[in-house]
Amino acid sequence: MSKQNTKNAYSPWKIAHHPDKIDQLRKKEQPVPLQVQITLSDLCNQNCSFCAYRMENYTTNQLFGEKDKITGLINNNPNRMIPYDKCIEILNDCKDMGVKALQYTGGGEPTVHPKHKEIFQHTLDLGLDLSLITNGVLMRPGMPEILSQGSWVRFSLDAAKKESYSSIREVSEDYFEKVLKHIKQVVDARNKNKESNLVIGIGFVVTQDNYKEIREAGEIAKDLGVDNIRISAIFTPKDFEYHKNIYPRAKEESAKLKSDLETEKFKVFNLFGDRIEDLIQQKPDYNFCGFMHLNTWIGGDLNIYTCCNNAYNEIGKMGSIKKMSFKEFWNSKEKKEKYKKFNAKGCERCMFNNKNRFIEYLIEDNPTHINYI
Repeated sequence: MSKQNTKNAYSPWKIAHHPDKIDQLRKKEQPVPLQVQITLSDLCNQNCSFCAYRMENYTTNQLFGEKDKITGLINNNPNRMIPYDKCIEILNDCKDMGVKALQYTGGGEPTVHPKHKEIFQHTLDLGLDLSLITNGVLMRPGMPEILSQGSWVRFSLDAAKKESYSSIREVSEDYFEKVLKHIKQVVDARNKNKESNLVIGIGFVVTQDNYKEIREAGEIAKDLGVDNIRISAIFTPKDFEYHKNIYPRAKEESAKLKSDLETEKFKVFNLFGDRIEDLIQQKPDYNFCGFMHLNTWIGGDLNIYTCCNNAYNEIGKMGSIKKMSFKEFWNSKEKKEKYKKFNAKGCERCMFNNKNRFIEYLIEDNPTHINYI
């Protein structure tokens, strides 16, 4: 069993363990990020009904789709990927700069990138922490063993029945069992690797189509031998209105899942209530975004964005690394000025409110009792 399999891999409070970063923020300096999120591919092998990047009129759809020059139609599943050589350049820069962790996410599905195995392995070879968010459809030979050397992986399942899985993701019902099989392969590879610290989780985004399956999804996750399940809420242009009718039942089911199934070895991260509060609040009520200084998002279009909420959106676009290296961008005057001027109140919504409030608390002159947060 993994040495860290009972730890909260998604804790926002770990920044308290990096006093150097806190001190830089306190001095109004711009530290090297702790984590860089990379969208290897904007192409996906599924078409989830709640995908924020493919949702018309949503903030993260603004720059995501590609317009056909002939028909004028927008393709919301663009075959756009970061070239392999550019990925290696970015990773080498991250190592040189002192970045600690790489998270591979979407955009699209990271494992659709033809060189994802080599990119993941290079990440590990550099001594960087590796994490992955994936739908788990593709699991090429050797991938479970590579992932067993990483920090965490989260499989986006979002269903407990093959019928709802198929409907939500617009794929064959056979995919559901295939993904469960792949999750088990990673669990087995982790358990065989005595040096592994991999934390394995399942993601469940609550929608109008799956909210009655929360309990069953938790039971499936526990039976597979993963370390946790993460319950969150869909973000849509309608914000809380979308959840209004399902909110009472979903809130109750999420809370009950945690009280009934959580053990020392299996954690339930119930973020549903926090996400709903974020949707109700809409715009942040603070100016300074500490999160964007500690976590940087590189899109498949090679633009740098403040975060996943502002990815593929003009508000969050900080610059491009198409014609420069990531290190050059990070040290550029353009970047420093844009980060300095960024005001969080300009964001339409934020899923990092709690993290930002905690960071703001830490950068006070004399924060007290930080070990009791």
